[in-house]
Amino acid sequence: MNNRNKRIIIHSSRSPGPTQFFDTTDGVFIDETHTMHFINSGDAELKITDIPYAIELRFTSLTFFDSVKLCVIPETEAKKFLESGGACLKVLQGDDERQSLENEERLLVGATVASGTAATAASVASIPFVMGFTSTGVAAGSTAAGIQAGIGSVAAGSWFATLQSIAATTLIGTAAPVVAAGAALAGTAACGYALHRRLKNKNNQERVIIYCSGNHGPSHFFDIEEKEFIPKNIAGDRLKRSKCQMKLMDLPYPIEFNVFDKSFFDTARSIIIPEFEAGGLVDSGGAVLRT
Repeated sequence: MNNRNKRIIIHSSRSPGPTQFFDTTDGVFIDETHTMHFINSGDAELKITDIPYAIELRFTSLTFFDSVKLCVIPETEAKKFLESGGACLKVLQGDDERQSLENEERLLVGATVASGTAATAASVASIPFVMGFTSTGVAAGSTAAGIQAGIGSVAAGSWFATLQSIAATTLIGTAAPVVAAGAALAGTAACGYALHRRLKNKNNQERVIIYCSGNHGPSHFFDIEEKEFIPKNIAGDRLKRSKCQMKLMDLPYPIEFNVFDKSFFDTARSIIIPEFEAGGLVDSGGAVLRT
C-alpha cells in the first residue's frame, strides 16, 4: 500500500480519550487489538505524538491542515476530528501561517521539514531497531541504551516503554515506521493535553468565536460574547489581540434547556449560562434553543 494512503494511528499515553490510540482515518479512538491488526497487516502507520493533535486553520485562506497527515483536509473532516476529542484547533495567522505554507511546500517536493508551530509535536522519524530497540530488549551500546542509562527507571506508559513494547511485539522491520518525538515530545504533549483540558473546562471564560462556512448569517464568524456576526478581519483582530479561541460549529449553535433544573447550557463554551444570556444569543440569530 502507498504510504500516502496508509491509515495513521496516533498513540499517546497522555490521551484524554477512552483509549491511547486514535485512528485519524475514521476519526475515532480504537483499542489495542484493532491497532495491532491494522499495523501487522501493513495497512497502518503508527505515530507517537500529543493527543489531541493540531488541526491548523490557516486564517487567510480558511483552509485546514492536518499536522499528522501533513495535508490539507476538508472542513467536514476537521469538524469530525475536533468533535471526537482527538484533535484541537490551532488558528494560524501572519508569520505562523506563512511558515505552515512553506513547510507544506517543502513536504510536497519531498523534503523533511520540522513544523515550527506551537502545540504541534516536533517529531523525528525513526525505526526502533535503528535506535537499539529489539525483540529481546535494548541492545547494548545503542542509542536506546544510552537514553535508558540517563532515564534510570523507565516509567510505564512513557514513550521509551512504548518503543520497547513495539519492538517486543515484532513491529520493527515492518512497513510501519514509528515517529518518536524524543525529549521534545514531553513538552509538546503536555501543552496539547493542557489545551484539551482547558477547552473541556466548563468554567472556561475565554471569548469564543464560532466559524462556519455554511451558516446563514451575514458572515462566517459569530462572536458569542458580543452576540453578533462579525467580518473576517474583525475576527482575525480579536483572535490576535484578546484571550480568544475559535471553534468550528454549525450556526446557529444549540443552547440546551434542561427541563428538570430549568438551566441553559451553552454547547460552544461548555458552561451553564443565565436565561437572559441564552435569550440574547437566540434573538441574535447565532444560537437556537434545544430542549
